Amino acid sequence: MTPTAIATSAELSDFLRENERVHVQGNGSKTALHSANGAALADLKALSGVLEYEPSEYTITIGAGTPVSHVSAALAEKGQYLPFDPLLADRATIGGTVAANLSGSRRFRYGGIRDFILGARVVDGLGRAFRVGGKVVKNAAGFDLSKFLVGSLGQYAIMTELTFKVFPDAPRFRSLRLDYPTLPDLLAAISFINQSVFELDALDFAPAAKGWSLMARLAGSSATLPPRIERFSQTLRRESAPSDIVELDETATLWDPLAELTGGTVVKVVLPPRQIPEFDRSLGETRRRYSIGGNLAWLATADLAALHTSLRQMGLPGLCLLGAVESAPIGAPLENELAARVKSVLDPLAKLV
Repeated sequence: MTPTAIATSAELSDFLRENERVHVQGNGSKTALHSANGAALADLKALSGVLEYEPSEYTITIGAGTPVSHVSAALAEKGQYLPFDPLLADRATIGGTVAANLSGSRRFRYGGIRDFILGARVVDGLGRAFRVGGKVVKNAAGFDLSKFLVGSLGQYAIMTELTFKVFPDAPRFRSLRLDYPTLPDLLAAISFINQSVFELDALDFAPAAKGWSLMARLAGSSATLPPRIERFSQTLRRESAPSDIVELDETATLWDPLAELTGGTVVKVVLPPRQIPEFDRSLGETRRRYSIGGNLAWLATADLAALHTSLRQMGLPGLCLLGAVESAPIGAPLENELAARVKSVLDPLAKLV
């Protein structure tokens, strides 16, 4: 079905009232999320642009169809950034990033999208347009629907405008690779780091040709960063005995967990670190990378059915991001009474799919 270009909230409201089932897309960067199954397609790319930006207040309001790369460029001009580190930044829209809850490796230090979204303008399944949350950091207490929209996949309401708090970015970065013979050795090192005084910008790991590799990134000024790197290296050598420590070049893809996961279906899995050993044993030779100290796993699998079964057995939910699939959510179902109640209020006719 050919998508219908939507340029205003009013047009979106009319579109929802005129169609029985509606699916939203921006740039279509997350291919596995666009199994519309005959629903009318709403193209939101025209809802784009920086609407309000207050660098001194560290807030920005943008259209949901704005490419993430445009947002990042506008913030970089003022030395600021989105601390949740949106993924697929070269082609994703900010609305799709929020809907799929796609934070990157740098969220390790400050948190994910829910920690930085302040408010949104939305259109619900009945075509009603309204604002949720606010445009300032301090808002009134109560149920914050804007945070509930994070990871919602557009099932409750369609976002047309989003407001975030932003942070000053660090001027310099240094990244290290620490090699360990086994996964338990690496996990013990992460446990030590999490209890140490070191504040890391990112902490990822993945299997290597021999053993496992832990990637650590520190951020700071050109004056303070070298001695911090030295102290970190010396401390980890003493406390966790890595077989090697190597400084890495800060390439554009170094901290992109999806960069090397090509081919097959790319899946995101949220898991508690205590389940990593069992989960990893179930993967066999599946290509994977763990982010945020092990709280997220990114996989490229050629056997989605087997992964689905493994996730269900371990009680873990997964979300397919890239590839052609019948259903993006896999694994253990997310049974949430609150989500069902919100759906019944905002989309009682179940139009949003």
